[in-house]
Amino acid sequence: MNSQLHEQSVRGLGVFVVIDFHLCGVRLTLLKVSKLTYFNIGLDHILDLNGYDHMLFLIVLLSGIEIERWKSMLGLITAFTIGHSLTLAIAVVHAPILSSATVEFLIPVTILITAAANLVRKQTDIYLSVIFTGLFGLIHGMGFAGYLSALMPKDASIWKPLFFFNLGVEAGQIIIAAAFVSLLFIAQYISKNAVHIAQRVFSIVGLGISLLLAAQNWNF
Repeated sequence: MNSQLHEQSVRGLGVFVVIDFHLCGVRLTLLKVSKLTYFNIGLDHILDLNGYDHMLFLIVLLSGIEIERWKSMLGLITAFTIGHSLTLAIAVVHAPILSSATVEFLIPVTILITAAANLVRKQTDIYLSVIFTGLFGLIHGMGFAGYLSALMPKDASIWKPLFFFNLGVEAGQIIIAAAFVSLLFIAQYISKNAVHIAQRVFSIVGLGISLLLAAQNWNF
């Protein structure tokens, strides 16, 4: 899947460079296309239904918080953002921290633990949740880094692609969170229990899918 996206992105980049070469000049075009391209790649990566693990983590994460505690939801998303931004930068600038096989296994494990915690605990300890979410964000950031590194041309400038890719990921997170929370608010109008039931269902589904993904990526 990644190689196919890579080819499509490179072709698209080439088309835009040729068009804008005549209209705006090479230097301006490369800067403009770089920003738009890497932003869109980051956005597409987290919203891509074929690579839904990051999306599933966010949904399961938000399923563990009562809808009235929306500030706590923002805190969890912020912790996840800080965590994945840190390892994304480190892995892209320096070197991968863990092998891609290990990261592909650990990402569903983060979903599994989060879903299981949602189903087992009676009350959410938000401070503990923030710590674990930040740690899990570190793992997801390694996954983002592997994807971005595969798309970047060799000897290319790192910081602008890194910044705009991460910006695209954050935009995708906001879209997912806003859509999911909106769904919960709609459910609340149906019944107070509907929100609780929906969150439990999402956690159960997340638990099942993450078990399958972890089993598929077990290479030890």
